[in-house]
Amino acid sequence: MPPRELLRMVLELIADEIEDPAVAASLREFVAGGYAFFALSTYTATQAAEIMKVIREKLPAAAWEWFPDSESAREVVAELVEMVEEAEAAPPGLTKRPDFRRGASG
Repeated sequence: MPPRELLRMVLELIADEIEDPAVAASLREFVAGGYAFFALSTYTATQAAEIMKVIREKLPAAAWEWFPDSESAREVVAELVEMVEEAEAAPPGLTKRPDFRRGASG
């Protein structure tokens, strides 16, 4: 599980980049509420796929901008990206929505 502030930054980035306004609004509400646990299982498969696409395509560059001197923060982001890539590569019939707890899927 990433540190709470990093999770909030990731979700804010996704809210800014995602095309589904309802998902963006729910992510902003999540961040505003100060929650510390996030699971893609609360979203439809299509919405989760769009969230994972933003993580895979936009998050690595953002992490370098946010944390130019923090290898540990960038490692957490790299792990999130890896979890997304593993979920996307999962065989049909397996869940494709990680809940961002190491080794768990939602």
